[in-house]
Amino acid sequence: MSTYNIIAETNEATVVSEYIPPERRKRSYQSEAELERNFIGDLQEQGYEYLAINTEDDLVANLRTQLEKLNHMTFSETEWGRFYGQNLANDNEGIAEKTFTIQSDHIKVLARDDGSTKNIYLIDKHNIHNNCLQVIHQFTPEGGRYANRYDVTILVNGLPLVHCELKRRGVNIREAFNQIRRYNRDSFWAGEGLFQFIQVFIISNGTNTKYFSNTTREASIKEQTSRKGSGKKTSNSFEFTSYWADANNKIINDLEDFTRTFLAKHTILNILTKYCVFDTNSTLLVMRPYQIAATERILNKILTSSNYHREGTIEAGGFVWHTTGSGKTLTSFKTAILASRMDCMDKVLFVVDRRNQDDGSGLWRKAPYLHDCGCDQRPQRPAFPH
Repeated sequence: MSTYNIIAETNEATVVSEYIPPERRKRSYQSEAELERNFIGDLQEQGYEYLAINTEDDLVANLRTQLEKLNHMTFSETEWGRFYGQNLANDNEGIAEKTFTIQSDHIKVLARDDGSTKNIYLIDKHNIHNNCLQVIHQFTPEGGRYANRYDVTILVNGLPLVHCELKRRGVNIREAFNQIRRYNRDSFWAGEGLFQFIQVFIISNGTNTKYFSNTTREASIKEQTSRKGSGKKTSNSFEFTSYWADANNKIINDLEDFTRTFLAKHTILNILTKYCVFDTNSTLLVMRPYQIAATERILNKILTSSNYHREGTIEAGGFVWHTTGSGKTLTSFKTAILASRMDCMDKVLFVVDRRNQDDGSGLWRKAPYLHDCGCDQRPQRPAFPH
């Protein structure tokens, strides 16, 4: 029987209120292989299942098994071939289309052999712990320009949704960022293209650890090609990758501490299912810890005010204050979406005070997928640029 050591995980807060790192032995040197082994061991202690997957066939077979388990059904061979080819390994879909699938179109319709239809969930966003988290390492895709080997990949219901690239202690983590950029160019598209489903990337040298979205990485590649060395920094640059932190905004640098918090099952599943916004510019925005903490405090305020019948009072109100460019609009937008799903809410009004937030450049118009607001209709897949 496996022994799990769940640390800093609760049923409520995605961002731990205060993180106090445990005492650990000082390390004078740690190789990349040792760092990777310890990292996988920490994930296993938190309830992740380790898989020795080395081939594309094994990856696809596990994906089928996990989707059958999640949806309490069994695919026939023809059903699986049809479903997999149309929805998961479609040659006409790239990173933008696959990101839209995970964020806004994660319920697919299966045409069964008997003529009936069935909804197939790729990820359960309502009961997040129904999802299965697995970890693989040193996977080499087939058919790439080079035989790249990926360090550590986290599978959610068999789909690779989080990838971690590690460097030994002392090496600048920018090298891991650049290595992921090379993977995109040389091999993420290879084989069945399943690694294009990755939503979040993590880079670490053990001492410093950061995360960023898949579109940050892809846009960085495009900008490097188009700018031709202009040196101008944009939101797709390495400098705009994010640190994780606790609710007191204390940065959590060390990989072991990052694993105990950011990669706690409750936290990473909440981030993937609640705290991302995919806009109509095909940009995936992953919220920062202080934005998530603010959102959850607002939602908790709404819930407690409703439970204690304080609606309409000063005690039931509040505000978010921060500097320009800190992400208040994104925080407010995501809070409005999540609040609209609460049983105690009848209607949510999203009020803006500047025209540039209400026109085509505004965030509300950038993410017009009504499915995200709790509507039942199937979201319309936009035309993505290639």
